[in-house]
Amino acid sequence: MWYYRALTPYLEIGGDYREVVSGVYLLELPLPFSLGLINVYLVRLDDGWLLIDCGMETEASFEALDRAREGLGVAWREIRTLLLTHIHPDHMGLTRRVRGLTGARLMVHHAEVKLLAEVSQREHYRPWQRRILRQAGVAPEMISTMEFALADMQAGFYRLDPDLSLSGGETIATASGPLEVIWTPGHSPGHVCLHDSARRVLFSGDHILEHISPNIGWHSDHDALGDYLSSLDRICALDVDRILPSHGAPFSGHREWAAKTRAHHAERCEVLLRALDGQPKTAAELIPSVWNRPLSPLHYRFAVFEALAHLEHLARGGRLRRIDDGDVTRWMRAAT
Repeated sequence: MWYYRALTPYLEIGGDYREVVSGVYLLELPLPFSLGLINVYLVRLDDGWLLIDCGMETEASFEALDRAREGLGVAWREIRTLLLTHIHPDHMGLTRRVRGLTGARLMVHHAEVKLLAEVSQREHYRPWQRRILRQAGVAPEMISTMEFALADMQAGFYRLDPDLSLSGGETIATASGPLEVIWTPGHSPGHVCLHDSARRVLFSGDHILEHISPNIGWHSDHDALGDYLSSLDRICALDVDRILPSHGAPFSGHREWAAKTRAHHAERCEVLLRALDGQPKTAAELIPSVWNRPLSPLHYRFAVFEALAHLEHLARGGRLRRIDDGDVTRWMRAAT
């Protein structure tokens, strides 16, 4: 049996900060899991600062944010606005604490507010997740191990009451010109990027990350992978010279990155189709075909939901059919 807790103190570093574009500072905050760091951004406004994301709800993350803020000479009350690119715990965790210190107005996409209201009700969300994992063919003992491994992370979800629920298309005035809110669902239903068209800069959140493909997890009411691919089209239509991501260093080449990522997901779909060699299979039975290495319980959960997202996408495209057999769902190639 795998044993895993989210906290790995040796990664709890961070606090570095630097100006990456005039009036924009990247602040590195520590994360207690394998990504190591998250980038949050302070953007100068005419009358203060905009903070984009705020880090995980750990003391190490807060101390790193506080050190960077103090080093830049920014008083807490000078942070006027907090915008969350999405509501995953490494992006939203410190929201309550930051709002209490700053009085900042909070901006979040309305789809994230809806999702957060669901996942923060742990007495309802955990039975729902357990049912989905059972339907995907995950063994009961692995479900229990995953729940243990995910406990710290899922405790980071709590309800938020934003001052402005975003839809996409809004503009935020800054000292260097407007930022346009671009709705980019896929990694999360209400994920947003911010585009500075004058300076050709994109705050990409987790939508575009240079060295990894963002996790695309299944959601019950839509085609998450299809949404993500459509969002890539939206970003590719923009003129961008510099990408400021949530993880990793700033980079360029968004259209080339998008082309490679499209090819990655197309190949993953083909791998799943090849693995369905005439016999219906559950998502869990298909995992070794895609991830041919041991996975921690945390990453196994992500793998199951990502496999489900690809299977859902293929089914909606008419290439697979879903077979519900009691409490278990299997997938089979559609007749051609």
